[in-house]
Amino acid sequence: MAREDAGDADHDGISGRANYVWDVRAGAKRLGRFGWKANAPDLLQQSAAAYNNDMGVTTPLFPAETCEGDRPSCASHAPDVDSLTLDEVAFYIRSLAVPARRDWNLTSVKRGEKVFKSVGCAACHLPEMRTGTVAGEPWRSGQTIHPYTDLLLHDMGPGLADGRPDFDAGGSEWRTPPLWGIGLSLVVNGHTFFLHDGRARNLTEAILWHGGEAASSRDAVKALPAADRQALIDFLQSL
Repeated sequence: MAREDAGDADHDGISGRANYVWDVRAGAKRLGRFGWKANAPDLLQQSAAAYNNDMGVTTPLFPAETCEGDRPSCASHAPDVDSLTLDEVAFYIRSLAVPARRDWNLTSVKRGEKVFKSVGCAACHLPEMRTGTVAGEPWRSGQTIHPYTDLLLHDMGPGLADGRPDFDAGGSEWRTPPLWGIGLSLVVNGHTFFLHDGRARNLTEAILWHGGEAASSRDAVKALPAADRQALIDFLQSL
């Protein structure tokens, strides 16, 4: 929240802002943290929403079938997953460790990190943050982390717009996705399709799709010598 600059008061072309979303348990608006447009206040609600919307599985947080009222088989019924199971799923996701970086000491990777900063990528993909105090979970408290995100919404231009507002997020705004672990996408996911709809086939294409607030950084990458562009990709692959 301290990094919000909705009106671009410092005139750097970056105007990140937070999303404020409906917290189902609290019955009030809260800071949005997770999802492509930061539309979930915590991992419990995001997990319950994924159960419901992606899998058709109901929970006490979202007890209604998405097709309820459409046909008799979608009539109201007891939740498919109980609160304890949902809590345990959210705890598991919260507790997952970030994969260690690889090849961080290679000359090309070090060069790529300098390029990353020089073209302005680090303005939104912040290299370092520190976690707050998490009650009952000291292993997540007071940690210096390197997620490469500011967790804020940014206008990425018409090329990436889906035209779908999400709470306070506009149709062309997206939360800066964390980059840690991105170099293992092929290993973990079996593919290298990036961005919210998988349109980019690799990291270079993902960069070239950047627009709006990131247009100047995209253009700076396009103007780089080939060796510097490759060093930039080597750096991203090391995360």
